[in-house]
Amino acid sequence: MIQERTDTTVFRGVFKGHELIIREMVWNKVLLAELSLLAKNYYCGYVELLPEDYYYDRPGEAESELQVFGGITYTEDYGHLYALPEGKRFVGFDTAHAFQPHFTLDAVKQDCFELIDQIIKKNGETE
Repeated sequence: MIQERTDTTVFRGVFKGHELIIREMVWNKVLLAELSLLAKNYYCGYVELLPEDYYYDRPGEAESELQVFGGITYTEDYGHLYALPEGKRFVGFDTAHAFQPHFTLDAVKQDCFELIDQIIKKNGETE
């Protein structure tokens, strides 16, 4: 069986007390050649929700309210991802969307920083 895609953590850090993880999804070269325009390598960004964050127990609201290109595409409601640390909650997004702009690792990092800023802002609005 041909492996379709590999994924690797390419960045892991902390910003304003929230862990962020960026994974690169790389398609198998044979499959990529067959699909050409349909499949491109892409990134997924994940931002930790802390227990004191408004969205910690409100993943549905996080999914509908947090703004990032393509929207939030991962919350704990979808199940735990093996690539994320056990015992923590995350929201995430991917850059695999039709007609997307070119995403660099730095652009995805910036989107993660902006998500964290949105989470912190919501905390301040609900205190």
